[in-house]
Amino acid sequence: MGSIVTIKRTDKATGKTITLHRAFVRRKGFASKSKVCETKREAAEWLRNNDADSTLEKAGSGQLLKDLIEDFTMAPPGKGTRYWTAGHLDFWRSQLGNMRVREISRGDINAAKAKLQIKPALRSTPGGSKVTGQRLTAATVNRYLASLSSVFNFAMEREIIDVHPMKGGKVSKLEESGGRTRILSAEEEARLMAAAKASTWPMLHLFVRTCLTTAARRGEVLKLRWRDLRLEDSIAVLGKTKNGQPRALPLVSDVKAALAAAAKVKPLHSDFVFFNPRDPSKPMNPDTVWRKCREDAGLLNDREDPLDRVVLHTTRHTGVTKMLKGGANLAQAAVVSGHKTLAMLKRYGHLSAADSVELAERLLAGKKE
Repeated sequence: MGSIVTIKRTDKATGKTITLHRAFVRRKGFASKSKVCETKREAAEWLRNNDADSTLEKAGSGQLLKDLIEDFTMAPPGKGTRYWTAGHLDFWRSQLGNMRVREISRGDINAAKAKLQIKPALRSTPGGSKVTGQRLTAATVNRYLASLSSVFNFAMEREIIDVHPMKGGKVSKLEESGGRTRILSAEEEARLMAAAKASTWPMLHLFVRTCLTTAARRGEVLKLRWRDLRLEDSIAVLGKTKNGQPRALPLVSDVKAALAAAAKVKPLHSDFVFFNPRDPSKPMNPDTVWRKCREDAGLLNDREDPLDRVVLHTTRHTGVTKMLKGGANLAQAAVVSGHKTLAMLKRYGHLSAADSVELAERLLAGKKE
């Protein structure tokens, strides 16, 4: 039922008291609705015409996407998976933020997706993100779509919309390539570490070794600060990672010992573990020394397919693959690597041809031990 409230106001021009009547309808799950009328009869008539559910809008149905995104990022995690990153949501806010959530169609989303497909890719550097000469990969575009889909799931949970504009094939994902599958063999890893030890940057060996033994992202290691290290617990604590969650990096014994030694000779006023020798207040950009390291190890452009060449991310791929081949399950590997969902980690679970033959011979051939 609606209500009518009597309002008394003073007319500034005449000084007389004016009596008005405000009729309003408030119902759970619906947006509030009201009107100020000059007579009580007019207010009552308005209520009769506007009190039915069919005349009301669902709560939040007039909400703009940019406001929904704000609510989404501030809300505690729900029951389902909520994949998103701030950069992805910034894009959707810029493209569709001023549209009402319920009015956003698959056409609007597909038009924005087309812009994503020609959007220049960014590369993370210690000095901030830099534009590359390449476009976003299909996998990255799909991650953008996943972030927006999570926002619409949130809207569905709160009954802001009745139909998800991206489900049921309305907005299709792009076909992804196999991605990088290169992992380092034991012999390649040894050559790489030997070349790193001979680098003009004294910290390169420790940097590469840390990447290999933590399976961390390049930026996570480069941005490590001395205050992040808890050597007594053999971990480094990352306050904020790519997926928005804090994480602890494991520090194996030789890495922990090397970090303890480095801490004793670190420059004054240097917060970063892997600091730039020319400006210790900033993290190092290892691109030049890393390229020379790969060249010296015979691992620079050693394969024809660019996706099969050694890059810094190869250390992360190698670390995760080692864990999986060593017997860790996906959930255990995810704790170390920081992947937000197991589905994102499955691409690391490949096996080499030799591994497959060994497994088939041992488990499928039917031979008795």
